[in-house]
Amino acid sequence: MSTARVPVPARRLLDSLSRPAIAAVSLGVAVLAWQVATVVTGVPTILLPAPTEVLAAIRGNRADVTRHLAYTGYEIGLGWLAGVGAGVAFAGVMAASKRLRLAVYPLLVSIRIVPLVAIAPLLIVAFGATLGTRVLMAAILTFFPVTVSTLDGLLSVPSSQLDLLRSVEASTWTRIRHIRLPNALPSVFAGVKIATPLAIEGVLLAEFLASSRGLGHAVLQASADLDTALLFGEVALIVGLGLTLFGLVAGYERRVRWTDGSDGVASGFGTRSGDGVSTPERVRFGAVALAALVGVWMAGTATVPNADAFLPAPTAVAASVLATPGLFLTASVGSFQKLAAGWALGATVGGLVGALVAFAPRTRPVAGPFLVGARVTPTIVAAPLLLVWLGISFTAATVLIGLATFFPIAVATASGLTTLPESHRSLLDSVDAPRRARLAVRLRYGLPTVVAGVKLSLVSGLSGVVIAEWFVANGGLGVLVNQGMRNLQPTLTYAAIACLFALGMGLFGGTTLLQRRLDW
Repeated sequence: MSTARVPVPARRLLDSLSRPAIAAVSLGVAVLAWQVATVVTGVPTILLPAPTEVLAAIRGNRADVTRHLAYTGYEIGLGWLAGVGAGVAFAGVMAASKRLRLAVYPLLVSIRIVPLVAIAPLLIVAFGATLGTRVLMAAILTFFPVTVSTLDGLLSVPSSQLDLLRSVEASTWTRIRHIRLPNALPSVFAGVKIATPLAIEGVLLAEFLASSRGLGHAVLQASADLDTALLFGEVALIVGLGLTLFGLVAGYERRVRWTDGSDGVASGFGTRSGDGVSTPERVRFGAVALAALVGVWMAGTATVPNADAFLPAPTAVAASVLATPGLFLTASVGSFQKLAAGWALGATVGGLVGALVAFAPRTRPVAGPFLVGARVTPTIVAAPLLLVWLGISFTAATVLIGLATFFPIAVATASGLTTLPESHRSLLDSVDAPRRARLAVRLRYGLPTVVAGVKLSLVSGLSGVVIAEWFVANGGLGVLVNQGMRNLQPTLTYAAIACLFALGMGLFGGTTLLQRRLDW
């Protein structure tokens, strides 16, 4: 009874003050367990160094590490700001114009559905190994999840509110500002949180491929020198960067997420407003967008100097696929099997973690650092470790792809299951609704955000497939991409990328169709 007398604001203040302490204690316990495990098991340092050895390696190289950390942080900040800003703005423009959305959205998906890791070398060849290229890669990875989640949120609003503003002849931008954007905030923040680790991944990928400084370059150097302690220390700094940026986003979300002039809570997702577009019309616009993309490709082969070295014509790529259809079909099936297994693992873990965080808020300070830390660790960095621990195997590929897919689903599930407005909670309390009914209502309101996370996880999963097939698996489209690059066969590389594109578009399009058929 005594806890009931504690004022609600005071209790909230205590909870907010305890979160950093709980997170710090959780991390401290994990580090202590790590230290004890290395001592008890006697595992070789080259496989798993102790935290004390990692700290000593960082101290011994603190000047170089500090310089690399500052430079990578600068690149990440620029790429994140550019990607988030452009993504929110572009989603707003597409939400305001149905025709623009139909014309541009398929093209946007078409470009992003191809894993960046497969085309990153081409970007470096085209634009050079410069700061601008690394920022561009971070912005590309950040832009897509922010755009998709923001657009889904802007189009998932209560129809009654839109009808009210239409009845007073409010402009399109007025409806976006006062109705769509407040209701879209959960999806916007979910997209930004999902995009935050991707900004780090984009910069590190660019530094892996072509850079003489930055943490990505330092990680590769430590790996080549078999300095595992320093490697772990640099990865820990990467995780620290990700946690810091993610924490800033989450803190700002808590401040503005549900602010509303009526009852202090935004009205949440109730009905997905239809845009009056039929599926055949979407298919036609998608075909036009794809044709435009192929047209730009053909123009590039004709105008770019020395294009034959890295940009084969679409006809040559099509001829390569038709000449050996069995090769590409077998590789596509192998990649799909790995993606299905890895996505199932990632979706299961991500869904459970997201639900735990949503239904048990006190677990957030404990689960948050580990959840974000696992995601901001680049998949390409985890690949060599999995190769040592699990070897070249389907299991290793499944785990790697699961690491690439669980985070979008976890974030989207946690955000989606907490979108129920306070007024609706009060109504359920007033009728003493059973727990099962409350869960059904939460799922109904959170479904748009969850499905958006599923779509983003498929894109992340394709990147995971390519990396897995480069490092820990035999066969698949990723192997063909790598083989084409190593043997200077751009036609083979592009043919494999085209098959990845077809696989990704099929999965992404199917999920989008399911999303449209759902009634919020």
